[in-house]
Amino acid sequence: MITLIFIIGYLTMVLNEGFVIMRHLSKKMAKKRENLIKKYGKKWKIFHSTMDVVWVSFVSIGIIFSEYRWFFLGLVLGFWIIVFVVVYLPKLLKMRAKFRPDEE
Repeated sequence: MITLIFIIGYLTMVLNEGFVIMRHLSKKMAKKRENLIKKYGKKWKIFHSTMDVVWVSFVSIGIIFSEYRWFFLGLVLGFWIIVFVVVYLPKLLKMRAKFRPDEE
């Protein structure tokens, strides 16, 4: 049962955060997200926040109470490391290069 709780939390994390992260990679996805926010306003924020609470709670329960805690922790860390390397690190490097004075 704990494994199922973790899996539900993990899939919720990937779908919920994946959709939000995609705005950094695709202008089309950024526009879709903006349209959702315009259309649903506060309801969108409540939905997204609820999904955050669900995935964090379920993933935490899975990691804390399962005998597979190291495997589950590895899955979660693996996901976020991949997101960091593919999405956020290039953005940071680009921003750093933009604000770095010219070296001669």
